Amino acid sequence: MSRIKIETLTAVHIGSGETLQYGTDFVTGKQDEEYVISIVDPRKVLELIGEDNVYQWVAAIERKEATSKVVKQFAPNAKIDDYSKRIIMEWSAAKPSDTLKEQIHDGRGVPYIPGSSIKGAIRTAVLGSLAKELPDLENKLKNRFGRVTAELVESELFGGNPNKDVFRFLQVGDAYFGKNYEVAIRMVNINERERQGFWDESKSQLIEAIGPEDSAEFQMKINLTGYNLSKSEGLVPKIPACMQSASALIETINAHTLHLLATEKEYWQEREANDATDHVTNYLERIGEMLDTARKCEKGKECVLRIGHGSGWRFITGAWTEDLDNFASLIVPASRPANYKYTEYDFPKTRRVDDQCELLGFVKLTLLE
Repeated sequence: MSRIKIETLTAVHIGSGETLQYGTDFVTGKQDEEYVISIVDPRKVLELIGEDNVYQWVAAIERKEATSKVVKQFAPNAKIDDYSKRIIMEWSAAKPSDTLKEQIHDGRGVPYIPGSSIKGAIRTAVLGSLAKELPDLENKLKNRFGRVTAELVESELFGGNPNKDVFRFLQVGDAYFGKNYEVAIRMVNINERERQGFWDESKSQLIEAIGPEDSAEFQMKINLTGYNLSKSEGLVPKIPACMQSASALIETINAHTLHLLATEKEYWQEREANDATDHVTNYLERIGEMLDTARKCEKGKECVLRIGHGSGWRFITGAWTEDLDNFASLIVPASRPANYKYTEYDFPKTRRVDDQCELLGFVKLTLLE
């Protein structure tokens, strides 16, 4: 069993699946002169306004009035903390038309990154590192139903079904945060568009995230004893060399991230001169900073990994299909809805950042023991 330290290099959002409504589920205010967002606790609200006035609260919600206004009416001395489930920093100003994508929390209200999310990002890094070495890769991108998928590739590398998959022997625990703070940030796009410019705020989304410079620990185990037993019985394929130790896995993850960051930087450097604003330049600076961090990682002990919301198509998939001969003819049409409208553009054509052009989803893993 290995202890792993995880540090948030940027804000990280792993969604709970819940979307909160402005005024009802969250309100804005001030706490110690800081602009904050309050996630409303209905139980505390009822205690403040009294159960006899619940119908007035419901009527106010129907009128789209903020819960804070109702509380002020019945409990004028109440502070924002008094009716909050939690307080998060309002890094991006919330608007009455906004919804807020909630960060996942445990039963105690502690924000965390699930081990399944960390494991999924690790699997992508390993897949991206190994897939390019497979022979005849172009002909392994459709399943027996003709659907474009990585099933055949993953089957060859890791095993044909969940019971035979070598990743079942990688066990990753949850990482619980909360030592620092959570933030609300507005996600926008850097979008390659013909006449409207690269900066695209048309589909902005407010999200709750674990703030940067926070840290936690989780446990990770590569169960080689269980693997060797299953292998001796012919139940699983050969485990990749990069999965035979935590150190080798950390090294593979960082090499994968370095490759993606380097190619991302190269791609946008070719487009920087076409941007009339500084946003592409700012994006390149952020990518460069993350690239420097990954380059400085101690080999086999530290790595940079990208995880969660805002990671983008290249990091979510590992981008291992980009150099294939049938990438444009097979992968892009399957991955981009209404692809015929965008054939003059490369794929992917957008990158998700916050409204200050900060990146999302980067963490640093350090092998402690």
